[in-house]
Amino acid sequence: MTITFVAHLTPEPALYGALAAILAELRALPLLHLPVSHDEERFPGGRGHITARGQRVSSGLLWVERLTGRDAGAETPWETVRERALREDLVVPVNPALLPQLEAFIADAESHGVAVECLRVVKKNQRYQLEEWESGKVRSNGWMQDDVGRWTVGSVAQPVMRSGQTLRVALAGTAQQHHDANPAMMAALGDAADALAMPIELLFLSPGVSHSQRVRLLRNADAIVLPDDPCAGPGAVETEAADWALEQNLPILGTGSGMHVMVAALAQQCLAAPLPCTLPLAAPRLGNHRMTVQHRSALAAAAGSALTLRYHQHHRLNPALLEDLAAAGLQVAAAFDDHDCAAVTLADHPFFTGLAGRPELASRRERPQPLLMAFLQQVRQSKRTREISHAALTTSAPPAHPHFLRG
Repeated sequence: MTITFVAHLTPEPALYGALAAILAELRALPLLHLPVSHDEERFPGGRGHITARGQRVSSGLLWVERLTGRDAGAETPWETVRERALREDLVVPVNPALLPQLEAFIADAESHGVAVECLRVVKKNQRYQLEEWESGKVRSNGWMQDDVGRWTVGSVAQPVMRSGQTLRVALAGTAQQHHDANPAMMAALGDAADALAMPIELLFLSPGVSHSQRVRLLRNADAIVLPDDPCAGPGAVETEAADWALEQNLPILGTGSGMHVMVAALAQQCLAAPLPCTLPLAAPRLGNHRMTVQHRSALAAAAGSALTLRYHQHHRLNPALLEDLAAAGLQVAAAFDDHDCAAVTLADHPFFTGLAGRPELASRRERPQPLLMAFLQQVRQSKRTREISHAALTTSAPPAHPHFLRG
C-alpha cells in the first residue's frame, strides 16, 4: 500500500488540503489529515471548518467535503495513518508546519513496508498543478480558483450566464481573512448566486479601514452578512453593520456569533436597559444538529419544517432577552430539541435572519444552501423595491392638463 504526501508549502489555511482533496477524488482514495498548526496572528480563524462531529479543523479542509462529498473528519495521529496505510492507499496533505517532520514520516512508513509517493503543489500562471517531488513530472494540472475561492479545472469551467443588476453584499471581515483563512461563506454565496444566475459583488467590511470608509461601503451595499467569528468575537464593524441594517431596512443574515450581534443591536435600539445577550451553554453544541422550524415563519418557506446544520456553539441567546424583544417583532423562528433558540427573524423587515448554525458549510456548487438562495432572492426583491420607491420620490409625474401650468 502507498501513502501519497501532497505538500502545499504555502501558509494560507484556506489552501491546506485543497489539492490533496482533488487528488483523492481523482484516484478514489481516502484522505487523512495530520494534526497541524497555522499562524493564528496572521490568519485568525484559520481553524474555522467544523466537521460533522463538531471538531474544529483547518479551514482548507472545507474543500475535502466540497470536492469529495466525504466528511473531513478529525485530525489523525501519524501512527494511525501509518497503520491504516498497511491496509489501503491514502492521500495525506502537508503544509509548512509539517514539512520538518516529513522525512521522519517517510522513513517510518518505509520501515513498516508502506510505499511513499511525494508530490508538491506548484502555482503557474494562476493555475495549480501537482508535480513529483524529485523529478518535477506533472501528475495533474489546470486547477484554479474563481473569484469566491472555489476550485475548478480551467478547461472544464463553464461561465454562468447572469442577468439583472449586480447585487452588492457587504461581508464582515477583511478580504484576506475570507480568501486566505476562512473561505466557506464566500464560496457558499457564490454557489447561491450561480444557481440564481445572479451577479453579485462582495464588499468587505474591514476593521482596518476608517469608520467613514465603512459607512461608504454600507451605503453602497444591498445586503449585509455577518458570518460566525468565534476567534475575534463581536466588534465595532459587526455592530455598525447590524445597526445600519435595522435603520435602513437592509436585508441582513447572521450566523453563529453574527446572530448574537444582530440581537444585541436590536436590544440596544429598543430597550432602555437590555439584559445580557447570551448565556453559556452547560455543554457545547458540536457537529450536526437538527432544528425544528416554526410553522408559517419566514424561515419555513426556505428551510421547510426541519433543518440540520453544523454547530460549534458555546453560548445561547438569553431567553429572557428574547421575551423582552418579542414586542419589537423579534421571533424565535426555530428551536432545538432542548427548546434553545436556533434561529430568529424580525417582523416587518425585508430579511433579518440569524442562525446559531453554519449554513455555508452545507453548500455545494451543484447544491446551494436553500437559506442562502432565499436570502439573495430577497436582496434582489428589496433592491427593486427601494429603487421604485426612490424613483417615485425623485421623479415628478407629468400633469394631466399641461395648460394649467400657464400664468
